[in-house]
Amino acid sequence: MSFRQQIFSGLYLPFKTVKSIGRFLGIVSPESLRVLLYHDIPPNQQEHFAAQLRWLARSWNFVSAVEFGEMMSGNRPIKGRNLLLTFDDGFASNRVVAEKILNPMRIPALFFVVSGFAELDNFNTAQHFISDNILPGTPVTELPDHLYNMNWNDLSALLEQGHTIGAHTANHKKLTQLDTDEERTGEIITSANRISTKLGVPIEHFAYTFGDINSIDKKALAVTRTRFKFVYSGIRGSNTKDVSPFAIRRDAIAPQNSVSQLGSFVEGLSDPYYMADRKKIDDLVQ
Repeated sequence: MSFRQQIFSGLYLPFKTVKSIGRFLGIVSPESLRVLLYHDIPPNQQEHFAAQLRWLARSWNFVSAVEFGEMMSGNRPIKGRNLLLTFDDGFASNRVVAEKILNPMRIPALFFVVSGFAELDNFNTAQHFISDNILPGTPVTELPDHLYNMNWNDLSALLEQGHTIGAHTANHKKLTQLDTDEERTGEIITSANRISTKLGVPIEHFAYTFGDINSIDKKALAVTRTRFKFVYSGIRGSNTKDVSPFAIRRDAIAPQNSVSQLGSFVEGLSDPYYMADRKKIDDLVQ
């Protein structure tokens, strides 16, 4: 845990208390709409992940991607404290936790998948793809054995179980490093069309890779806006105050995060730290 995270964790309970009093007095809005961002959930962290969801479910309402989209579009009022659960990349562990944890808890999720990753049907090839693209710089020899891809059958199963699939590029390329419109179209639009064709569903949600403000620019964002209704970042923040559907904020969460860390994120304690990045992405969508 970084020093900053230690500070946020230590301040979580007093901050939550102040916000609760503010809501009671009517000076803090009772409405909230946030998005959680997970990636792989290792087998030895599944119970901790489940405990996180149980803790959140005490005071938050988990919404589906459809409900979230209606709220972001202004077609459904935001009432109470709402969370959308998302997963990036399309790791095999995502289907495991969906069937083992999410479905029994009736929590819908949105899975952003890399189309080129979903195409793979060989474990060794999948691990090399991870090493080369998703976790660049990580040697294959250091990747755990459980880390490989969901395939099209896995994604179809998630759809049948009531979850939603979104796009996350073709090869997990950083969009700001693409030089031509042809490359951007291939990574963003052709990828989504491939997912839609294989699964037989419209693909309306897109999360750009790596998620930070330096991984998106006007050219890439312009391409996404021609194809998707909703574009997700990895920048922390609330989605209740006139946030563009092309600049959705998300809170990156790890299954090993403590309750105080998790609470500090969803209550918005760390939001001020990302204010400049939110301003930058809002400027990009103007």
